[in-house]
Order: sequence, then C-alpha cells, then structure tokens
Amino acid sequence: MLEAADLESLRVIRTKEEMTIKPSPYLKDKYVNDFGEEAEVVVRNYQKIGVMNLLMVPWTLLGDDTGLGKTLEVLSAIGYVWLKEPDYVPVIITTKSALFQWEAETKRFMQDMECVTVCGEPFRRHASYSEFFLNHDPSKRRLLILTYDNVMYDAEESVIREQAKKAKDLRKGFNKELASAKADKKAADALLEAQKAIIQDRYAGALLEVQEFVRECSKKGSVEGPFPAGWTPEETGIVERCLEVRADQKEKEARLEALKEELAPSRKVPGIPEYMNWLKEAHPNVKFMLVMDEMHKLKNHKSQFHLKVQGMALLSERLVGMTATPVKNRLMEFWSLFRILRPDLFPKITHFQNEFCVMKMQKISRNRQVPVVVGYRNLDEFVRRIEPFYLSRKKHDVAKELPELISLEVDCELSEVQDGLYDMAEAGLLDELDDDEDSTAETLKAITACLQAVDAPQLLLDADGEPFQGESSKLEALLELLDGTAEGKKVIVYSKFEKMVSIMEERLVKEKIKCVRITGKETDPKKRRKSAETFQDPNSGVDVILITSAGSESINLQAAEHFVFFDLPWSYGDYLQLVGRMIRIGSSHNTVCAHHFLGRRLSGKQTIDHHVHKALKSKKKLADKVAGENLKGALEFQEGDATLDALAMLQQEAKGSTRNEKRLPPKPGAKEKAPQAPEKPRELEEKQYMSTLDFSDV
Repeated sequence: MLEAADLESLRVIRTKEEMTIKPSPYLKDKYVNDFGEEAEVVVRNYQKIGVMNLLMVPWTLLGDDTGLGKTLEVLSAIGYVWLKEPDYVPVIITTKSALFQWEAETKRFMQDMECVTVCGEPFRRHASYSEFFLNHDPSKRRLLILTYDNVMYDAEESVIREQAKKAKDLRKGFNKELASAKADKKAADALLEAQKAIIQDRYAGALLEVQEFVRECSKKGSVEGPFPAGWTPEETGIVERCLEVRADQKEKEARLEALKEELAPSRKVPGIPEYMNWLKEAHPNVKFMLVMDEMHKLKNHKSQFHLKVQGMALLSERLVGMTATPVKNRLMEFWSLFRILRPDLFPKITHFQNEFCVMKMQKISRNRQVPVVVGYRNLDEFVRRIEPFYLSRKKHDVAKELPELISLEVDCELSEVQDGLYDMAEAGLLDELDDDEDSTAETLKAITACLQAVDAPQLLLDADGEPFQGESSKLEALLELLDGTAEGKKVIVYSKFEKMVSIMEERLVKEKIKCVRITGKETDPKKRRKSAETFQDPNSGVDVILITSAGSESINLQAAEHFVFFDLPWSYGDYLQLVGRMIRIGSSHNTVCAHHFLGRRLSGKQTIDHHVHKALKSKKKLADKVAGENLKGALEFQEGDATLDALAMLQQEAKGSTRNEKRLPPKPGAKEKAPQAPEKPRELEEKQYMSTLDFSDV
C-alpha cells in the first residue's frame, strides 16, 4: 500500500490544472499527420497527469474513457520508466482489433522504441518470441505486443510445425504426392463415416451383450469368438468391413502426417512464461512491465484468459490495466481485475464478499444451494481502498481539452477465408486497371468485391450462387466493442451494404444484443421514425442502430456516443452527414467517437479500406480549404471521387508487387492521365483527435 504522504501527493497531482513534466527523449517533437504534413506533438494536461500517476504507482488500473489517449499515456510512461530503470522489458497484451493500432501509435509518436508485434501462424509467433526473449539486447529499447488469443494458445508448452519448405527445397514429385495423400485421406474419412453409420444403425437398438461385443471387436481390431447369442456370419462380415476401412483410414492418415512432417517438421516450443523466465536467467537485472489493454476481458477469474495472464503478471514487477469499463455488471469484476493487478488488496474472494457484498443462498438443481450476490455495502471503504490504484476520467471531466469528434482507426486482421476472397477480388481489380476506358463497370464490380471481402465472406457468392461462409473479423471487432468500451452506450453502426446490415442484425440477435435498423428497405416513414425513437429512448434497452446511407437521411440520433463505420462512404460530404446524425444541437455528449473499421491482410498489408480512408482524408483537406473546418455538408463531392483515388493508390501499390511482375503492359494507344501536382502543405488544425504528447515545460 502507498504511504499516507505518497497518497496525498498523488491526490494533489490528480487535481492539478497545469501539470509540468520534463521532456522525454523517447517522444517525438513532430509527427506526420494524415495528410503527410509535419505537425507539432502536443500534450493535454489530463494526459500528463495520467503519465505521472503511472510512474508513481507500479500497479495501476487506468480507467479513462474511450478516445482519451490511454495508449500514448502508457507508451510515454514506458519511456520515463526506461530513463531510471533501463532494464525494464514491456509486454503489452491487447485485443486483435487493437494489435496494429499499438504498433502504429508507437511508430507515429515515439522514437528509439522498437515494436515486436506477434501475429500469424504458430511458427511465426514463436519466431517472434524467440527473437524477443532469447536475443535480448540491453542496449535496445523494445516492447512486445501480442493479443489475448496469443496468450491463450501460447502460454503453455506445445508442439508446432515449422514454416513449410519452399518448392525448390522439396524433392521431385513431392507436391503431387502430398495432394494425392490429402485426397486419399479425405476419401478414407468419408468411407469410414459411412461404415460407422452402418454399425450405428444396425446395433443402436441391439441387446447390451451384442453392443458390448461390438465394442470389444473395435478395441481388438478383429472379430473373434466366443460370439453372443444370435450372432451371424453376415454380422461378422459387416464388422470386419468396418475394421478394414478404419485400418485403411489410419494408414492414409499416417502417410499424410509423414508427408506433412517432411514439408514442415514439428518441434516442441516453450510457453510465454518460460520464455520470460529464460530472459530473467540470462539477464538477472531484467524486470517486466506487463500492460493489459481492455482488461475487462479478464473479469471472469475462473477463465483460462484470466489464469494465463495472471501467470505472466506474477513474473512482472510493474502492472498496468487499461479499460473504460472495469465494472460492467458486478462489483465482483473489480475483485477479478485486482486479483491480477494487486492480489494483496483483496486476498480472498470470501473475505471480499463478506465485507462488500450482500449475499443470499439460492436453490439450484437437486435441492442444492449456492451463495449469490444480491447487493453491496461498505462502498465508501471499497473506494478508499482502491483509490491509489485506480484512475478514471470521463469525457465530460476533460471536455474543455477535447474536440467535438474523436476519430479512431481499428485495424481488423482478415480471417483466412476473407484473405483468400480478397486475393481473388483484387486480382480481378488489378486486371481491369490495365484495360481501356470501357471497363468502368467491371472495375467498379471488382472494387465492390474487394470491399465486400473485407466486410464479410457472406457478401460474395460462389460459383453455384451460394454465399461464402466464414468468420468476419470486422463483425468480431464490433462485438468486442459492444461488449467492451461501448457497452451500455448508444452506438450507430453504418455500412454501405444493406446485406451487411442484415448479417450484422442476425448476429446481434444471436448474441442477444437488442438493435433496430433503418435502411433503404425500411420505406414506411412511421416504422423508420419508431426505430429512431426506440434508439433515442434511454429506457428502451436498445443501444444499437444499424443504418445505410439511404437509411440515415433526415433522422436525428444525438443520443449516440459512438459511431462505427463498418465500411466507409465514397463521399466526404456523405461522411459528414452521417456523423452529423449524432453531433447535433441538443446532444447529451460533448464528445463522440467515430470508429473506422479497416481490414488488414494476414501478411500485414493494408487493404482497399485504407485506400478509401486516405482518399476521404484528401477530400477533407480540400473541403477545409474551400469551406473551412466547420463544414457541415455544405460542399458535396461527386459519387466515385474516392473510388478513383482508391484505384490510383492500388495501381501505384501494384507496380512494386512481385505478384504482378508478369502482367501485360498497357494496351497500345491507351491514354495516360498526366500526374497532378501535390497540393501545397499548409497549417491544419485538425478536428480529428490525435492522442499526442509533448513533455516540454509548461
């Protein structure tokens, strides 16, 4: 626990109106903004307070609201820790949707700070761990960034396959042999399932003696007497046939496994805690700083997430938890988080329940009873006890320092199915880029396919006209948001595709999240107005509204605090009108958050989402010059402006791609557009929020 004098100093710091912190050598003086212009890094006062709090208290739960710059506060605190204790090794655990955001923020605002980002297949992940933990260089300042899923899969010792050998390293005919083995194994699996079904149908209702005999035959792998009463030679043949098929399937499986082993040998790898211990043994001065972003994911103290992260926390000297929603449903969730951050604060769950919870016994099945929480008590004492270790500021607390709109980019790593579909869609798009002007319709079709691939596989149809199936990384990110920082808050979700709205609606209903929708298909004005009113009503229990551009016209949704762009509109004018649904006179929120979901390839490359995003930003720059920063849809752009810009970016990107080296040259006589001169840079005071830090003396 902190000494009384330290706690009083902490209270003074938390209320300072003008905080002064010395400059940090790890923080850049300038950064390059979204328009390629240099801008000065500026810190907000509440961010300085947050950094000082993290430095003073080694075990902190940072509960600032979404968009207040928690990521930069933590990165800056890491830099200041290094100034006094350079042997600290930071490990950051975050969600899949925030993985690349941490990497981007580090590169954008920090200097002499290197990221090792863990992603991809097991062999790639363990190569990252090995490089980070086993090749530690005390002179370098590096941090490891991984996801909760990585911890789930990689916390314990496991067997993984190495990276597959390249074609030139394989013996002649290997690929054909592997393909044949896969086909044989698939056919053997199908045949075995058919034989199992025959056995099941024949003996499911047989006498127990007969069923037991069949089980024994299965264990032995042969049919031998003594036989049960009524057993016939025909039945012997049926069971022997099944055993033969099973033996053949095992043989095919063994052959395939041997070839896989030749292609990508398997090896045993340690778990993350073991890597951490190895580093400490090799460098006795090393200390770990564990950062747990979106820590509410650890609210269930019995979950594997919780237990495995707790194992890493026990090896760490500094612990930082980050979440805008530490208590989502029950006070017990606070106990779960502090069980990792500061276990001595509330040592036992029974003591916590006795001191702060009102309990009663509730009957469950078989006349058993279990204790359940029905209320809370001694909350003043609870608040007093966590005060030194919990810092939380809401948007309205620091509204004077914030803009009207906080803009957040959420990179969503595509699923394997999406990545494959994007490959096909992009191939068609790049083919069209080489064609003449008459290919406009095909080009737009191809670019739409790219956008649909990064949204959800179900938006695209296979050769039989059936929707592809598979996970949508953006949909998973949306559920993460609704279950995390935006839980209990009003959220608008936009997509340009009505079918995507239907897919989202179906999934939200399945997850028991109430929602309403307004798209071009909802044509009845009364029903549209009813949906909007239901969303606006704070007591309706409906916190999510799904809209398209056609559904957003002439509706006011100022109850919303979050706007999710599942994909982006083509026009900056449309963008402003969409955001304008929630930023209106009478809005109950001084600041709102716009989340831009951007698909990212499994290789780490950006997708068409990023190109459309950049194109819209260029439109913002033009609009700012023409109409000023306070533009509210006064300047409209032609539909397709961003399309052309995105195509140009893709074409430029494709020039350096080895994948397209063998492409045909442009057709003879094809007109080339003259390159346009870049716009002159100018001072731009962006309305888009940048979580920036500058520790020059105040």
